Amino acid sequence: MELPRFNIPSALALLYGIVRPITFPGLATEAEQQNPDISFSGVQVVPDEEARATSHIGTPIFYPITLRGGTYKSYDHQGKVVDTQLGDLRLPISSVVEMSSTKVITKTQVSASGASVKEVYGFGDWDIRITGILFDEQTHPNGANTVETMEARLLEFDELADSIGVDADLFNRRGIDRLVIRSINFQAIPGKPRLIGYQMQCESDAPIELLIQ
Repeated sequence: MELPRFNIPSALALLYGIVRPITFPGLATEAEQQNPDISFSGVQVVPDEEARATSHIGTPIFYPITLRGGTYKSYDHQGKVVDTQLGDLRLPISSVVEMSSTKVITKTQVSASGASVKEVYGFGDWDIRITGILFDEQTHPNGANTVETMEARLLEFDELADSIGVDADLFNRRGIDRLVIRSINFQAIPGKPRLIGYQMQCESDAPIELLIQ
């Protein structure tokens, strides 16, 4: 029996209410060529400048996000910190990213005034929410070609006691090179046995060099 073709626009509308997804010229065509089981029919293609004006974070919806492989720290069954080797993992192409950044400001209220004195500025991490849909992708570049394999690979990264390297223009131009996964959850989609929604709540991380003299 022939498997149903995965349709990006209908899935985004079902999970996130995105009615008319947009993308940069050429990206949808290239993605369809690389992933013949996925349909981008109904995706609106717009010029670069129009896409930047339309998207709420200034980027197209479809953007490749890769968790970098390497040697990471994790816990073994005895609770000891050990090295774990993982390979690269490109997240599902249906993934949507939301980012927010906050400051920690110490304020002192001025007596008999509606104003305050801002004394200390602290810059917080980026809060990052990645949501998407797991589906069978036969041509996945890192071998995560089934729903089960992708879920297992995501859980491998979630179980790390370490920050994770990330490759994506969306992250890099905001100075984000690494992130930490705070939580991950999976959501079954009624009537879609080979589609599973997922969400990762993350935050940015940056190395701090300590000089011992």
